[in-house]
Amino acid sequence: MAAVSLPSAILATDFGSPKGVTKGSQLLHGEWALNYYIALPIAAIVLGGILWCVFRYRARPGEDRRARQFQYHIPIEATYTIIPLVLVAVIFGYMYGIENKLTTVKKHPALVVNVQGFQWGWRFTYPNGHQELGSVATQPNINDESALPILYLPSHETVQLDLVSADVIHGFYVPAFLYQRDLIPGVRNRVDFYVTKNGEWIGECNELCGTYHAFMRFEVKAMPKAAFDAWYRAQKPNSITVAGGAKQP
Repeated sequence: MAAVSLPSAILATDFGSPKGVTKGSQLLHGEWALNYYIALPIAAIVLGGILWCVFRYRARPGEDRRARQFQYHIPIEATYTIIPLVLVAVIFGYMYGIENKLTTVKKHPALVVNVQGFQWGWRFTYPNGHQELGSVATQPNINDESALPILYLPSHETVQLDLVSADVIHGFYVPAFLYQRDLIPGVRNRVDFYVTKNGEWIGECNELCGTYHAFMRFEVKAMPKAAFDAWYRAQKPNSITVAGGAKQP
């Protein structure tokens, strides 16, 4: 089932939702807005019904009245059964379409990066064998972001990440992408990202993976394709850049 495109007015409404920097995050933002557009009228109807009953049927001084008793009210019961089912079906259908889009990967992406999580760090390996490496050993101060391994990506290009784990379950999570995917031993998880702007964002492992789990952070740096190509050409095949700037042959 294909995801239905929502009007731009809905996508422009935040309703408390963070805005991501990928095409996929725009779909998630639209789903968030759809839920609000459905929830707000329902909330207004429920609250309005409660207030109407409170004031219309409130007990008045000197009035001794017992409400009429009956067992069934088919129209009301059918209404509050059918309408929620329809709303849930609409939300499920839209969500199903989004999930299909987010989990579908291209056969020929512009770039494929192998992302390996391990206790406790990250290794990003590019097609020419170059690696960006960082672990708890390279960032003894958790507040020092200058020692984080960097995942370099071209913006406005489809980039595929091949997620693998060297030991236990880890989580690849970039809040700015509004996306998380687990790295599971023995399982190959692939995801596509299309970053729509240039910038730098912090990512992290969000699966509790051991003593130094909190140190499993990394940086994502998205840049124009020309700048990325220049950076990539400067990296020698099979070389390793250790977080903090040190290089190994």
